[in-house]
Amino acid sequence: MTLIPFSVSARTAQLIGQQNFSSAEGAVIELVKNCYDADSNISIILFDNTDIDFKKHSLYIIDNGDGMTESIIRDNWMMIGTDNKESNYSTAGGRIKSGAKGIGRFALDRLGENSEMFTLPRNSTDGNYWRVDWNDFNQKGISISQVNAVLEPLSNLDYISTLTKISSLSSNLLEYISQNDASFNNGTIIKISNLREKWSEEEIFKLFENLEILIPPREQPSFDIALYSNKYPGSFGHLSGVYFDDYDYKLFANYLNDESKTVEITIYRNELDLRQIEKNYSKVFTRPTMKNFPYDFETFRSQYFTYSVPINELVKGHSEVDKDNLLEKIGKFDFSFYYLKNTKSDDKNESDTKKYPYKEFNSSSRRAWLKKFGGIKIFRDDFRVRPYGEYGEDWLKLGERQAQSPQGAGQRLGAYRIRPNQISGTVNISRLTNLSFQDKSGREGIQENEVFELFKSILKGIIAQFEKDRNQIMFSFSELFKETNLEELAKRQAEELARRILEEEANRKKNENQNPVHETDKGNERTNTNIPTPDEIALATGFQSQKVEIEEKDNEIRLLRSLSGTGLIVASFAHELRSLRTLLISRTDEMKTVLENLLEGYDMKNIPREDNPFVMLHHMREQDVQIKHWLDYSLSALRKDKRKRSNLNIEEYFHTFKSNWDNALKRRIVNLRIISKLKSSTHVRAFAIDFDTLFNNMLINSLDSFKRRKDNHSRDIEISFETDENLLKIYFSDTGAGLSKDYEKDPNDIFLPFETSKVDKKGNKIGTGIGMYLAKAIVEDYKGEIEILETNIGFKLGIYLPLRKESYE
Repeated sequence: MTLIPFSVSARTAQLIGQQNFSSAEGAVIELVKNCYDADSNISIILFDNTDIDFKKHSLYIIDNGDGMTESIIRDNWMMIGTDNKESNYSTAGGRIKSGAKGIGRFALDRLGENSEMFTLPRNSTDGNYWRVDWNDFNQKGISISQVNAVLEPLSNLDYISTLTKISSLSSNLLEYISQNDASFNNGTIIKISNLREKWSEEEIFKLFENLEILIPPREQPSFDIALYSNKYPGSFGHLSGVYFDDYDYKLFANYLNDESKTVEITIYRNELDLRQIEKNYSKVFTRPTMKNFPYDFETFRSQYFTYSVPINELVKGHSEVDKDNLLEKIGKFDFSFYYLKNTKSDDKNESDTKKYPYKEFNSSSRRAWLKKFGGIKIFRDDFRVRPYGEYGEDWLKLGERQAQSPQGAGQRLGAYRIRPNQISGTVNISRLTNLSFQDKSGREGIQENEVFELFKSILKGIIAQFEKDRNQIMFSFSELFKETNLEELAKRQAEELARRILEEEANRKKNENQNPVHETDKGNERTNTNIPTPDEIALATGFQSQKVEIEEKDNEIRLLRSLSGTGLIVASFAHELRSLRTLLISRTDEMKTVLENLLEGYDMKNIPREDNPFVMLHHMREQDVQIKHWLDYSLSALRKDKRKRSNLNIEEYFHTFKSNWDNALKRRIVNLRIISKLKSSTHVRAFAIDFDTLFNNMLINSLDSFKRRKDNHSRDIEISFETDENLLKIYFSDTGAGLSKDYEKDPNDIFLPFETSKVDKKGNKIGTGIGMYLAKAIVEDYKGEIEILETNIGFKLGIYLPLRKESYE
């Protein structure tokens, strides 16, 4: 028996290169992947294409990766079908190599007849030059082993100098390299000449677009791509990449393929205006469909939620027929999905904008973005697998699915299906964990098999989770609109009627001034049915005034709501904080007693203070006292009696106010004086918490004012009060720095919301600008007045509150 070897014809190279890569664009992308596999930070594509004869054009692929030693070129680069990337699947930088078949270098043959390569390994001064003429593989009757490439060692190869020489062909490329933070001390430069086809501007632009979405969207990509053309210098450049920040919904699903076999899903809602919901649509949360998680108001306010679902539930019924355990072959993956509607209305119905509190967005920019980046794309180890999602290709057949159930999101529960022209997404898989997803031989897609078909169904099941969420929400808003539309119609009619009445009255007065009515005709004038009656005018005026007042109150409520977070946190831990407060002082006293018993007879005089446990306990007790004072003050604001309107004894209130602040003020060497000029006991029917907000804000402003005053001075705050007829007059003054000179022209501007003079040295505002605005709002709520008074030192305010019960009850 004789053993004979196989012989491979040189023509095989042509089959692998020119016919394996269906397009020149795909061949360039394959070479860019090689740059990534070499741990390069960047891949640069340069078309030197100014000559009239395209055969004289050249194409450069440049990176700053690991470079290649002579042994790597001989053993890996020159070996067809090498398994190097299959056995050494990760790079030194931790990347999973995108190539595995060992035929990527034949992309060079697809692009041009001749190829040259300069390469300098990392941390080396000696490089290599490699050259091949792909026409040599066309010789008849020879085997592939009879075709040779040229390999020359290059001692002291200056990679930057070589790169600069090439960059001189393109001023844009030279500028980009000089401004790029990445170093070019090593890497590989490939030159492809005698190109097999002419690259038009349109074809280069198509390549540019595909490179833009070659890697998955990230805020800070670890791999940059740039493309330049000498013939079209202003048309191309650095690819910015894709990052989604304008969406109505975002869904992120992660399947770890662990024992639980669950998919963790996070849904982000960004479609509806939360402020509008709180103001005009809050009744929707009383509906049975919107009472429980994840549709309740608290979840809505957080704008996202996370939950887990067993993977078999995403394809209901599959587990009963999965006799081949296809689910076990899926492997871990993650899926980011974005929904961006490109028209304001879901059902193209005029009432939709009234049914649903949509956020504003730019339709034209969304349509342009979706045209470029729409569709769901697959990425394997951070590189896109073509052609999925290319130019919006609907490989999940979502269009067919939607055509079978074309209802809008608010029309019927369970019937909503997404349209494929409103979505974008990325599916991330890996050749290490998704072994059943193998490339087709032509590298254009994944081999279609049962596992991949099941994977598609799982992805559609995940999309259905989004559809269910949006469907239930929009349906609930639609039903609410049907229930409340009669009331809204009545409000609109009343608003229109009030506007018309006031307009007619204004016109009547204008005509009356121009054409005075004789005294004897005035009685007849009012009998005209087209002229509003005094009652109608009063009603219309009151309606308009109330509308303005409600709008102002709504603005104030939104402002106050933003400040309530800290109070809610303190309130939620009130019980625990009260328990802690009772232990603060006693714990150090008890520890001191224990130590004294244990150390009885032990001489502590010679122990340094920093090592003396009694000194340490003393310092701890001082800190505990400060914490207790803060807790006393904070918890006092949470007392229920402060949130009820009561007859507030003014003198008692301010003495309590002083005692609450005493310890904090002593540490700051601040003297607070309370001066009562009342002749008898005086009460105001009010909420104690309102008075706390009013005077706490003033006192805090005074403390800040003392810091701003640089000279040595006494720190005094005085609160005095007296009655004058039916007014309670309260005067608040301090000896601080006074009102900023910036407010000399309009001192009352300090009462505007977000107005503050507290800034850092860079001019950044560090104050909230809320305190004095709230003070004025509270005083006005009690039908009172607040004014800034003249004073020689510091700052002074006067507050005047009516004492008549009916004026503020």
